[in-house]
Amino acid sequence: MAKKGKPLPAAASPPQPQTPLAKARWALESGDVRRARELAAEVARSGPEADRAEAEALLRRLGPDMRAVAIAAIVLLLIVIAAWVAILRPR
Repeated sequence: MAKKGKPLPAAASPPQPQTPLAKARWALESGDVRRARELAAEVARSGPEADRAEAEALLRRLGPDMRAVAIAAIVLLLIVIAAWVAILRPR
């Protein structure tokens, strides 16, 4: 029969950030890009002057990747052209 012992201490979770900019960075590290963008936008609008530049840099980093957008547009255009050719092809 196993002895009853003291329960193992729970793993200490990292402390939650306190400032909106720190929360934005934490959200980004956690993979929540939407929340990180919201928090960084809030800091850029009405945060402390010292944090505004960093928040704006974070927003630029979270912005759309123009190269990926261009590639997606080209692929969509190729699909439309291929569909158009397939529909209009004489049989």
